[in-house]
Amino acid sequence: MLQADSSLTDILGAAVTIARGAGAILREGLTALENHRDTALRFKTSDIDPVTEYDVRSEKFIVGELRQLFPTHYIIGEEGGAYQIENPRSQIQNYTWHIDPLDGTVNFAHGFPMFCVSMGLLIDGVPSVGVVYNPATDELFAAALGSGATRNGRPIRVSATPVLNRALVVTGFGYDTHVSDGNMNNFLGFQRSAQATRRIGSAALNLCYTAAGKMDGHWEMKVKPHDIAAGIVLVREAGGTVTDFDGGDDILNTGRIVSSNGLIHREMLDVLKAADDRG
Repeated sequence: MLQADSSLTDILGAAVTIARGAGAILREGLTALENHRDTALRFKTSDIDPVTEYDVRSEKFIVGELRQLFPTHYIIGEEGGAYQIENPRSQIQNYTWHIDPLDGTVNFAHGFPMFCVSMGLLIDGVPSVGVVYNPATDELFAAALGSGATRNGRPIRVSATPVLNRALVVTGFGYDTHVSDGNMNNFLGFQRSAQATRRIGSAALNLCYTAAGKMDGHWEMKVKPHDIAAGIVLVREAGGTVTDFDGGDDILNTGRIVSSNGLIHREMLDVLKAADDRG
């Protein structure tokens, strides 16, 4: 058990170790899928919103480790929701982990190696620690407030692309995409305004690649805190900008996020506003 007043560095180190452990579970699952293609899928909100046994196993592992190390921290997981803690009044600050044990489940289920474990810690509502690990590519992104961001231990920075028409941007679509246009107007707006637009199927990795300068900007709708809590820390600590669609900080409540290198942020917000005006 770490002390209640553990430094962000200590917490980050523990999260890195836990994420790698959860990643090993996902790596095992990917091998099983490739060898047998018989991993049972269940579906949550729609018939394109799957969950596998490895989502559940990964979350169980992460929650167990966090409870042992940080018994006074709140934990909210994608699969299990809010987990109870023994004595919530024993803490001075509100520490809340938002856990996605397998972001990119559709990719995982198809053997496409763009999926990850995402662990984000909010302290009194402020994204303060973020760890994202893709076990298929062995990429581990980590950041803590005031300490910078890294990929496999090496510092990362956002890109220096100065204008949107030279930018590579990335987005994602919600699981209701078959019945709702949702993000489509925005997608078309960026197709016409940016150099190119991509979709890789993981909000957490979208943010990581923006932080690492591989993507110049990212926007998304209908995301949950477990999708983005870690990535917000990574982009900001890599020198980038993260806001909601209005340029404010109400990201976790609205589920609408824009992240960028900062240089193209105003242009991105303008594209989103124009798409919204068109309806």
